[in-house]
Amino acid sequence: MQRAKLLLGAAGLLAAAAPPLLAQGFDGVIQFVSYENHPEHPDTMTQMTKGDKMRLEGMGHGGAMIMNGTSRIIIIPEQKQYMELPADFGGKAARESVKHHGIAVRTGKTENVAGISCEDWHYKGTDDDGKAQEGDVCVAKGAGLMVGRLTGVTAHMFEEGGQAFNDALKNGGGLMKATNNGKVAFEAVKAQATSLPDAMFAPPADYTKMDASMMGRPPHKP
Repeated sequence: MQRAKLLLGAAGLLAAAAPPLLAQGFDGVIQFVSYENHPEHPDTMTQMTKGDKMRLEGMGHGGAMIMNGTSRIIIIPEQKQYMELPADFGGKAARESVKHHGIAVRTGKTENVAGISCEDWHYKGTDDDGKAQEGDVCVAKGAGLMVGRLTGVTAHMFEEGGQAFNDALKNGGGLMKATNNGKVAFEAVKAQATSLPDAMFAPPADYTKMDASMMGRPPHKP
């Protein structure tokens, strides 16, 4: 299960150790590591959630992506700018670009990942190149990487798991851990339940809004 590259940065909000956490309606900060692109030097990603709002930072980038329920906001610190896109931006094209095929089923087993209980699903399928993939995904209710709130290619990657798996994610399920062909590909390593300020889920006041039509173009150089 390949991840789209996202964005990084609020590790200071995380506790070094925490008591077991309830997953239902988790608000707070979860830090993940991904071994897929750099097994020897894993990428780090931080997710912050508050109600239906979510902020993602990391994967080697200094910016952030905010999902606020109605739109997707991309924060670009090096330019002190942000871009706002519709939540369903690239819907049909993103769906058609995903070539994963497979099925995920419950195993009846549970795990405790970063202090949060999650339910194991076993999947079999193929990647973009048609190569066989098999592994396990641990889904927590209300916690973990909230795939159901994502849009575009990242979200549609998980629609090939079958109706039951899709429903689990759309009904508040989040990914705590994923293995692929016997190796850990993605895993939550720290979690802290906490109340986050609303400012974390909005562009900084001194940033200017970028025209969304400029997406993908290099910055202008005078």
